[in-house]
Amino acid sequence: MDRFACLYVPDLPLATALRNEPELRHRALAIVDGPTIVAGWLQGLTVAQAEAVRSDLVVRALSLEGIHSAQEALIDVAISVTPRVEESETGTIFLDLAGTGAIFPSERGLLGALEKRLAEVGLEGVRMGIGPTCTVAWLAARWQHGGQIVSSHGTRGFLDPLPLDLLDPPEETFDLLTRWGIRTLGELRRIPASSLGSRLGEPTVWLARRARGQDLRPFQPKSPKLRFEEGVQIGFPVGDLERLAFFLRGVVDRLTRRLRLRGLAVRELLLELLLESGQNFARTVKTGAPTTEAPVLVSLLRLALEKDPPPEGVERIRVVAVPGGVEPSQLDLFLPPLPAPAELAVAVARLEALCGPGKVGAPSVEDSHRPEAKGLNSFAAGPRVLPKSAAFSGPTMALRAVRPPEQIRAYGAEGPPVKIEFSDHRRFQVLQHAGPWRLFGEWWGESCFARDYFDVELGDGGVYRIYRNLDNGRWFLDGIYD
Repeated sequence: MDRFACLYVPDLPLATALRNEPELRHRALAIVDGPTIVAGWLQGLTVAQAEAVRSDLVVRALSLEGIHSAQEALIDVAISVTPRVEESETGTIFLDLAGTGAIFPSERGLLGALEKRLAEVGLEGVRMGIGPTCTVAWLAARWQHGGQIVSSHGTRGFLDPLPLDLLDPPEETFDLLTRWGIRTLGELRRIPASSLGSRLGEPTVWLARRARGQDLRPFQPKSPKLRFEEGVQIGFPVGDLERLAFFLRGVVDRLTRRLRLRGLAVRELLLELLLESGQNFARTVKTGAPTTEAPVLVSLLRLALEKDPPPEGVERIRVVAVPGGVEPSQLDLFLPPLPAPAELAVAVARLEALCGPGKVGAPSVEDSHRPEAKGLNSFAAGPRVLPKSAAFSGPTMALRAVRPPEQIRAYGAEGPPVKIEFSDHRRFQVLQHAGPWRLFGEWWGESCFARDYFDVELGDGGVYRIYRNLDNGRWFLDGIYD
């Protein structure tokens, strides 16, 4: 037995504004497109006329960016119940309930779960209905606020008393049927289809089929998208970073709620800003690991903007999330817990804001013949790997490298020096020496080098490694033996 559900938003622009600003829920709110009110209170009037009627009227501009985000959030709620979802039109979603009985034993419980998930993504006032066809479910959602459930054997009793205008017929057809005395779906259903087709044409036959609860086309499910984006049209240029962060908090919070509903997390964020001049400003922010912590993501976006702020005021914000699965990690019984990867990403971003881009990371050894060659890798969140302890066969010496190498002065003829003077003007006699060991490389590029290395014991009792550049004869301290 086929069962379908419908999610219907009667006033999507108004629901979008309340989703972006829930504190306006108990205020007289009007949505304007140009000078005319198109949704909310006092529709059809101009703003000046409406404010003369209600002095406490709150006016917000129509946001196409916000409507698109609200529609995607509605689809996310539907996909959290079943993967077979059809987007009929803006503000109307159909769900095929086949196979959902294992998760939701009762249809009333399913409507309760949908209502709770709609509240989680900030959508309120959504009407719901369940019926044997999409048309019946749609009519049930439009007719009753609390969620109407229509059984297969009770379809006729539910449809017959419904008013004809609930089907949104063409105005000309509706006026004609009303003059004939047809005002309910049951009265329209009783007229033979052949009589309607011969007198009023094929569109009226389709209207009569819908009055019987029949679908005009088969159910067409939509493949779930893994692109999550949220945006807001500010309406005026914002150049202050603190005020911009206020709008970012709302956008990121709504985005993470949608991801949590789908069991996903944010692996990477793309921030797109529309500037006052019409130019686009984009930045990409990576997280240490997939996360749904909105404060952490807002901190990362804010630090990225502090490091490279937009050159002018911002009028529109869009945040696109690259989703990823939450990665569970096994805690160690004998080691302290590691910091959360997302918190580590925020700490690294703050350090980069202080030290500069590309100057914070984990040291690494470059693939080069130059001994002091080093690199800097980004921190990677993952399980902790402890190094294996090496087996010591006897006493060893360790060399503490001096980086960068310290320039020194060596006294003596060509070859091993006989006296060393450090940069702090301390002088010591060379008691013993070993070497030279010649090292050269990278002769094919501009960073070629050639050196003679010596190990020397000085009069202060220390053992040092020094080298001389063969191209200019300068001496450097390379390391100290422990």
